[in-house]
Amino acid sequence: MTTDHLAPLEQAVGRLAALVRDASGDEPVPACAPWTVRDLVLHAGTVHRWAASIVLSGQRLAEPSAPVVPGDLADWYAATAAALVAALRAVDPSEPVPNFSRVDETAAFWPRRQLHEVTVHTVDVLQALGHDASRTDVPAALAADGVDEVLRVFFPRMTARGDRPDVRSRVRLVADDVDASWVVAPADDVAATPVLLPSTTADVDQTVTGRASDLYLALWHRVPADRVRCRGDDAVALLAGPTTP
Repeated sequence: MTTDHLAPLEQAVGRLAALVRDASGDEPVPACAPWTVRDLVLHAGTVHRWAASIVLSGQRLAEPSAPVVPGDLADWYAATAAALVAALRAVDPSEPVPNFSRVDETAAFWPRRQLHEVTVHTVDVLQALGHDASRTDVPAALAADGVDEVLRVFFPRMTARGDRPDVRSRVRLVADDVDASWVVAPADDVAATPVLLPSTTADVDQTVTGRASDLYLALWHRVPADRVRCRGDDAVALLAGPTTP
């Protein structure tokens, strides 16, 4: 599989494995309480195995329980991540492959999803290890892609789970370091998934503006909302509400 996400994914899992080698595994993860780093890595590796199984089988599968890891946690994670990358390389990106969101049900969905899975959980481990905010920055282009994924993939997923994002009016999200923006609006049916409008949409008074990394991590509730600038009560409500699991 050749995609813009596969090479960055391979780099990202290597970085996470290296961080795990420097951890005891007992460190609490603030964003995922009561998890420890060990719990988080078991989760991430289990998700990788699940994704690889779906890609290779083409079947919709239930997410398995985390395994008991008999040996070194970092070695297990690195091997699991390598198997994921190999599975993604083995399948044509246009091949029909299901996913949990029912959005873009081709194999191309999975490298992107797993890249952002690893990116957010790398931030979790960095925070657990006490690194300052500068170490948790996400490259701007990757972060902007992550914002787009949240809006297109996780807003529908959250709505389906009964945790509809709190979109009360049109809100423009602006990543001002990469010249990217998105406009979300309520659906005509207030119980339905909020809709994504063209970025050129006019008459939008509510805004959330900041660096792509801060916007991305605020949507994932990994940094405080004051890392971005909100104009309007509806913009504040959007970030405060359920945007991601």
